[in-house]
Amino acid sequence: MNEPHEIRALAAADISEYLASVDDFAFEREVYHVAHSLRFEAEHAALYTDPVTEKPRQFDVRASYTAGTDKIALAIECKGLSRDFPLLLSCVPRTGPEAYHQILIADDVMGPGQSFTRIRTVPSKEYYSPYAPNRGVGKSMRQVRREVKGLKAGQMVSGEDIFDKWMQALASLSEMIDSGARQLRAGKKLVHQIAFLPILVVSDGTIWVADYSSRGELQREPFEVDSIEYYLARKYPLAREGVSLTITHLHIMTRTKIRSFLEEIALGGSIWQGLFGG
Repeated sequence: MNEPHEIRALAAADISEYLASVDDFAFEREVYHVAHSLRFEAEHAALYTDPVTEKPRQFDVRASYTAGTDKIALAIECKGLSRDFPLLLSCVPRTGPEAYHQILIADDVMGPGQSFTRIRTVPSKEYYSPYAPNRGVGKSMRQVRREVKGLKAGQMVSGEDIFDKWMQALASLSEMIDSGARQLRAGKKLVHQIAFLPILVVSDGTIWVADYSSRGELQREPFEVDSIEYYLARKYPLAREGVSLTITHLHIMTRTKIRSFLEEIALGGSIWQGLFGG
């Protein structure tokens, strides 16, 4: 018979161990401060209403950057992972129909007796898509580890712990898209186009890729990356406009990579051309 587990009060050392190994708060604040230092409009850890469950939830970071009349809005969720329980993405070549994105755009059109602002979505048939065909894109995502206890000790096992975290980025994005549509609808000639990107940031050294052919054949040994896209095709309806905005990809990147990604946006890098054309 097993002895009952002794329950004791936690000490400062226990709390410090938790903060160093499990807690994501410092991770979120780091991403927030990087964005803020690069002059993004940034928010950290505020409540919003989940559009599906209608329950209050808390996002990690929201950040947006405006250049001229174009705006990029990011819904960022952070998750500390360990190298012994990393994220594995199974990827296949992106097909032609998957190689697109959509943005919200406002333009002035003539109505009965006056002009008004129209909100519409623009697919990559009008703009260059940054998601090129035939490049690997994630279609399956899970954490993997080697079991150390029980009957499965020594075996490789998988888990879905990451699912709720990246779904939070998509839920947070819903409110951001509604807010962006209101901004465009208000006019004022400030912002005409908005691109929305959901982002999952994880610890360095915790993203692995299994690269498959379109026929499901593993092409090479799994390898580590600092960023990868995961295919979504998630539709966000805009009832007032009678259209839906499709967010085609989730961006997954490491703690180090998010800094250079934000810097590229702030410095006017190629991502602006990729999202809005020129």
